[in-house]
Amino acid sequence: MNSLHPLNVALKLAIEGEADWSEKILRDQPQDDPRVAFNLGWHELRHGNLYRGMDLMSAGRVLSVFGSPPPNTPAPIFRGPNPTILLRSEGGLGDHIINARFATQLSQYGKVILSTHPSLVNLLKTIDGVSDVISDVTEELPDHDYWVPAMSAPYVLKLDYKDLTGTPYVKAKSKKLNGKFKVGLRWSGNPQFEHEQHRKFDKQLMLDLANMEGATFYSLQRDEDLVDVPFTDLRHKMKTWVDTASILTGLDLVITSDTSVAHCAAALGIETWIVVPVLPYYIWALPGEKSPWYDAVTLFRQEQYGNWDAPFKKIHDKLQQKIYNLE
Repeated sequence: MNSLHPLNVALKLAIEGEADWSEKILRDQPQDDPRVAFNLGWHELRHGNLYRGMDLMSAGRVLSVFGSPPPNTPAPIFRGPNPTILLRSEGGLGDHIINARFATQLSQYGKVILSTHPSLVNLLKTIDGVSDVISDVTEELPDHDYWVPAMSAPYVLKLDYKDLTGTPYVKAKSKKLNGKFKVGLRWSGNPQFEHEQHRKFDKQLMLDLANMEGATFYSLQRDEDLVDVPFTDLRHKMKTWVDTASILTGLDLVITSDTSVAHCAAALGIETWIVVPVLPYYIWALPGEKSPWYDAVTLFRQEQYGNWDAPFKKIHDKLQQKIYNLE
């Protein structure tokens, strides 16, 4: 790979926080190049143009860097009213949770069948407007007239940021947890995620928060990057996503890196603080600490590539103030 190729330079600049310079380089490249279009899509999102951004990011499908390969179905992608629509989840588990919300909006056109990872089927059945939820490893798809690739649902529905609703859309029975002001901590996600190295920080920065008095802390770390913690570890109680959702609803606050648990908590309406890198995932491209994707989320953004001190200082101070206000 040529590190001096304009597209590689543009990506490096974006990762390091030089978004404007990155975009300038991309604007000077051939606009019919799908690699250019895909990367410019992220910049359109940060400028507040959701529909245009999702349109350009769809170019990533031909490069196999956005979404998943199309399903084995002769049905066309949804373009208008018809009785049965297959909303096909794609990407990682977090993407499945993020985009399952669009089943509700699609249901105004007809019956919606949601396909998702087998582990999420029972959780996502609670979404309003879903007629059925099936496993995405099912060999035979149910009858349907149209299908929608879930990560492109905002584009298919012709949505812009003002059309998004950040209200909770997943439901779960609350599990009672003991303690005052209950805070769940999760410091890392799927190590297979393409940009995991950019969102990963020293877990001690997160663990040090648990030294704060006036709150009860719980570990939500389950499969990877495990460590013995001096507070309650819930890994063995998070056997299914329904279990996990029940635990999350028993918490007052979740503090996490950008993981599928973050999206589950936010979709449930639990106050969720997410630590994101300089170059964040596409749904966090719009600047600011709040997001139209979830009312419950506050974003703590890395300010300098390689340095996580600033966001964790803000988290520490905000958490301390929150606990003080409860006393």
